[in-house]
Amino acid sequence: MQIILLCGGSGTRLWPLSNQTRSKQFLKLFSAPDGTAESMFQRVLRQIRESKLNATISVATSESQRDSVIAQGGEGISIITEPSRRDTFPAIALATSYLAKVKKISPDEAVVVIPCDPYTEAGYYDSIGDMVDMVKSDEADLVLMGIEPTEPSSKFGYIIPSTIYAEKVSFVEKPDRSKAEALIANGALWNGGVFAFKLGYLLNIISN
Repeated sequence: MQIILLCGGSGTRLWPLSNQTRSKQFLKLFSAPDGTAESMFQRVLRQIRESKLNATISVATSESQRDSVIAQGGEGISIITEPSRRDTFPAIALATSYLAKVKKISPDEAVVVIPCDPYTEAGYYDSIGDMVDMVKSDEADLVLMGIEPTEPSSKFGYIIPSTIYAEKVSFVEKPDRSKAEALIANGALWNGGVFAFKLGYLLNIISN
């Protein structure tokens, strides 16, 4: 399986510690198991490598953050740089095209897109493994990770599952609190930003 690690955000919420060239995901704010300091990016990389996913990692980032990825990522990862910063889907589309055209990955191979800055434990990666199993078994073309909300937060995007009233899953990005309360009352989940699919599935979307 292939993992696309999205690592191109500006991360300015921790300004002045973070800025356009030193995003929050590269700040060494956590303690690694060996007692050294590690960043969000390094923590996620370590957790993936320690998990049972057995995945090849490619990092999608901006040109301005390439050096940080190289310095902190170590060996065994590919780096895909965007010529200019765009939204999430263009980054995923570029990385998907890279896997197909440069790395010659089979259209039938499972791909998982993961943000580089979640603070999670090992069970998170077990869930990702379950998502991959669903894709491999053709149970679904695209599998999303939804998280049970603990509060009506306006800091997260929401996934509205399909129901008898709506045939398709829909999304709401960072609603205000009252809207979030209404969404949760109707079964909406926080959008974990994790997507699993076969490479060929997204290639077909990109080409159409």
